[in-house]
Amino acid sequence: MINTKSIYFAFLLLIASSLFWSGNFFTGKIASLYDLTPFKLSFLRWSLAFLLLLPFTYRKIVQDFDKYKNNLPYILITSILGVTIFNSFTYLSLQTSMVINSSIMASITPLLIIFFSWLIFKTQTYFMQFFGIILSIIGVLLIISKASIANLIDLNFTIGDLWMLAAVFSWGLYSVLLKKIDSSLSQLATLEVMIFFGLIFIFPFYVLESLNNSFLPKDTNEIIMISYVAIFASITSFFAWNKGVSILGANKASLFLHLIPVFSSMWAILFLGENFSFFHFLGTIFIVLGIVLSNINRKAL
Repeated sequence: MINTKSIYFAFLLLIASSLFWSGNFFTGKIASLYDLTPFKLSFLRWSLAFLLLLPFTYRKIVQDFDKYKNNLPYILITSILGVTIFNSFTYLSLQTSMVINSSIMASITPLLIIFFSWLIFKTQTYFMQFFGIILSIIGVLLIISKASIANLIDLNFTIGDLWMLAAVFSWGLYSVLLKKIDSSLSQLATLEVMIFFGLIFIFPFYVLESLNNSFLPKDTNEIIMISYVAIFASITSFFAWNKGVSILGANKASLFLHLIPVFSSMWAILFLGENFSFFHFLGTIFIVLGIVLSNINRKAL
């Protein structure tokens, strides 16, 4: 039985991960206007994250080396899904897709996580969980459409949306397969090992992209973007997400991803001068209510 303090701690971790990931979408979109191609941004982001984590995780990795060898198959799979595919495909999508479209695609992640949990672990889904997901999706749609059906109908979908859909499938499977990795291993050290293998798979694509371009950032703006996604959207968010999932489980944790458009709206209000509207308030109420209801275990479906 999980104690109340652990549950509240998990809530804080998952809220923090959504907060920093909301900035990742904006950064990815802005990066597409610079010389930061998708695989280049992804590789440099994770390279910096790896170097920053190494002094704090090296001893633990050496100490638990045999455990990591025993968990290697699932560490490799989650590295490819969570580090290589998800972020690179997200940046690929933002080259041609709008942030709004990407948010719509991302809103189906909780449904995919519940599906993969059932498929792999035969995890039961509760009525309140399912109902909570529906409410949260409504909240997401209210915010990104500005409470207008016409705005949703007028959205133009591109090839970038397919990249985002693939990224979402990858993240859903990644979140569920985390359960296969030995929970006694250090979360931070495990993240470092995942980054190491993820970088190996990103590297060939990074080289191909950079042959006709530059291998390193060209100016201060690019360095700032890489630093943000490395420190906050990589190390902080992934550690918080992985720890939160280990406490609550992937199904319940997934609903917190619906906070991303809420925080994205907050950034737009604070830094882009957009106005706080009723649809922001209403959408947030639906999302928060969905998260609360999804954490009430009642009758299984």
